[in-house]
Amino acid sequence: MYYDVYIDIVFLTNLLMDYLLLRIVGKLFLRKRNRGRILLAAAIGALFSCLILYVLPDGIFPVKVLLHGGCAWIMLVLGLDLKKNGLVMKALVSVYLMAFFMGGLMEAAPIKNMTLIRFLVMALGAYMGLDVLIYLSDSFRARWKNIYPVTLSYQGNVQQFFGLLDTGNLLVDPMNQKEVFVIKPEVLEAVMPEEKADRLRHLKENPGELEGTELTDLHPHFLPYQTIGEEGVMLAVVLEDLCIHTPREVIHVANPVLALAVEPSALGKEYQVLLNSRILH
Repeated sequence: MYYDVYIDIVFLTNLLMDYLLLRIVGKLFLRKRNRGRILLAAAIGALFSCLILYVLPDGIFPVKVLLHGGCAWIMLVLGLDLKKNGLVMKALVSVYLMAFFMGGLMEAAPIKNMTLIRFLVMALGAYMGLDVLIYLSDSFRARWKNIYPVTLSYQGNVQQFFGLLDTGNLLVDPMNQKEVFVIKPEVLEAVMPEEKADRLRHLKENPGELEGTELTDLHPHFLPYQTIGEEGVMLAVVLEDLCIHTPREVIHVANPVLALAVEPSALGKEYQVLLNSRILH
C-alpha cells in the first residue's frame, strides 16, 4: 500500500508540536523561556523528524525511539538550557507524557478529514488545556501548600524555583537588617558559574578562609542561627534580585540575602527556597 507524504507538512506539524511541547515543559520546570531558542530547538527537532522519515522509512522501531530520544535531549538542552542530566531526564519523560496526552486529545477529536488548519486549531487547543492545568496546579500549591514560584537573578542569569512560605523563618541578617532566605546548594549552582559555586562550597566547608576571598560581589559572610535544640552558622551571600510570584502580586526583593541550608534534605522535595515570613506578612 502506497501513500503520499508531503515533507513540508511533516516539517510544519512537527515544528508546531515540538514548540508547544517545549513551552509546556518549560512551564513545568520553571525554566526561563526564550522564544527564539525554543523555536530553534523545535526547528531542529522537526528537521530531524523529516530526515528520519526520509532515511529510515521502514527502520526498526527501537532504533527510531532511541534516535528521537536523543534528538529530544538536544532540544531540551538547547531550548530550555537544561544542564543537569537528572533534570534533563525528568524533562524528557515529561515531553513524552505531554506528547502522549496531546496526541490522545487529537485522536479523540470527532474530525474525520484532518486538514492543516484543523490540526493547528487542535494543537493550540490542547496546548491551552495543558496550560490551564498547570495554572490550576500552581494555584493549588500557593493556596493549600504555601508554595510559590520564585525568580532569582545574578549577572543576567535568571532562574526560577519553588519557594515555601515558612512561618518559622524570621531570620534577619544582622549586617544589613534584611530578611534571609534559606536555599538549597543547587540554587546557587543554577544561577552562577560553576567556578564560583565550587568556591562557595569550599568556603562553606572551610569557614576560616572567608577573609581574602575573591567572591566580593557576592558579599559572603556567616550568619548565626538557632532552632529547637540546635544552633550554628550558615554561609550567606547576596544576589542581585529575587521575585516571589503570588496569585495577587509579584513581590520584588532587591539584593536578597540567601543562606545555604545546613541540611538541604530537610527543606523537602517540592521547593528549593525557604521564604522569609516577614516578606509576605
